[in-house]
Amino acid sequence: MIYIVASTFYEELSDELIRAASDSLNDLVTNDFNIIRVPGAFEIPGMVKQLLDNKKPELIITLGVIIKGETNHFEQISEFVFDSISRLTISSDVPIAFGVISAQNYEQAEERALIRYKNKGREVAHAGVNMLSLYEKYKK
Repeated sequence: MIYIVASTFYEELSDELIRAASDSLNDLVTNDFNIIRVPGAFEIPGMVKQLLDNKKPELIITLGVIIKGETNHFEQISEFVFDSISRLTISSDVPIAFGVISAQNYEQAEERALIRYKNKGREVAHAGVNMLSLYEKYKK
């Protein structure tokens, strides 16, 4: 089973990322996939850990949007999510594709999430499926 773990904090942008990733998965693989929506980017690593511990995922795709505000909260959340997903990626045998957008403003995030040909959801789904194939190829 493939899982998409997506933050819904910026719902319009997240929905577009999910749509593009789902469309790509439908085109690329025959595997079923499940979409799990979490409240914010901070919650993504915890859900990924739950899936790794309690399910047998073939691939996990993470999607979300973090936008800089007036405080250093942006830096803290961005760093936490990136570091946590990085640690989970290298400590598991499951490929985890990182598709959390960190942007300076809404317009930057919107550009990466909504432009169809460069949609981050599509890019991350393609990278994830690629990594799934490579993981299979190099298993013991």
